[in-house]
Amino acid sequence: MKKTINGEQYYLPSDLASEQKAIYIHIIDWKRKNITTERGMYKGHEYDAIFPNETTIPAMMYKPIIPLLEEMQQSDFAYKPHKFAYHAVSSQTACINLFMPLLLSENVDCILSMIPGCPSDFSRIARDKLFRGFCFEYWGQDIKQGAGVLNDHSKRAGTDADVAIAYYNMEGKLCLWLIEHKLSEKEFTVCRAYRSKANKYKDNCTQCNLMSIAEKPQKCHYHMIGYKYWDILKKNLGRFQGSIEIKGCPFKDGLNQLWRNQVLAFALQETGIYSRVTFSVCHHAKNTMLDKSINQYKTLTNEDKMFSSFTNYDVLKAVNTLDSELQKWIQWYKDLYCF
Repeated sequence: MKKTINGEQYYLPSDLASEQKAIYIHIIDWKRKNITTERGMYKGHEYDAIFPNETTIPAMMYKPIIPLLEEMQQSDFAYKPHKFAYHAVSSQTACINLFMPLLLSENVDCILSMIPGCPSDFSRIARDKLFRGFCFEYWGQDIKQGAGVLNDHSKRAGTDADVAIAYYNMEGKLCLWLIEHKLSEKEFTVCRAYRSKANKYKDNCTQCNLMSIAEKPQKCHYHMIGYKYWDILKKNLGRFQGSIEIKGCPFKDGLNQLWRNQVLAFALQETGIYSRVTFSVCHHAKNTMLDKSINQYKTLTNEDKMFSSFTNYDVLKAVNTLDSELQKWIQWYKDLYCF
């Protein structure tokens, strides 16, 4: 959709909310100034947020991390780029731009401990685990291959965390911190099982509550196709006792992705490889559209410390260092994503 904003013409998706539009405009302005004013095509339409040509590395990636990113892609912890990774407003690329520079820093232990969502028992990053202590698009591939610990992993589907950080706690035990990153999204991923044409139990989704499905998980299509979500949840049901005003299954809409990441954390901890696994959401500070789901989830879990949320601005505030390379990165990141 062609739109004129402050005298400038932009080619944008037609269904953007005002907060999404603000993020898009800021990033597109940066793209025009620093990379190219050319637009790309998608399904026969021009868009400013799309580049005219794809490359092996997204054009919006922070250049100093590219050599190590390429090294990661040759390791056992290579990640699969999202369909729109080459999009200027790619959440996946923004996630790597935010976390990889600080996770590679010698000051990482101090920085992570200052982030509001950091696990309370964090001591130091586990450089001998994952890829130098972290990886992207993590689904437990270091523990169980194939369909993974939730039996839901495939080339087209599955539960994963945008960032996984392995660390040692105060007692020297190996732990894991999973983080989901959001940039301009209106909502978390909703339940595909509920929307699936193969789901013969849609009435259950709208009429049955959490407890009734937990008692008889066969009411859920996910369970019937072999996913382990409800098996894992049932073992941790006591942590989901908060009261929220959602009719039917609380996980059919925006809470679905939060729940699935949480059960991934439970399943990983259950293996015994990691002593403790926690889960957080990091979202753009100017994107408040996710707040409703985050707050509902916190209420449902009675503010359990197994889950936390923070913003990209919180991460930047934690980077209190004289490291000149990190200072260059902070300024670059702020110019691109902050306004």
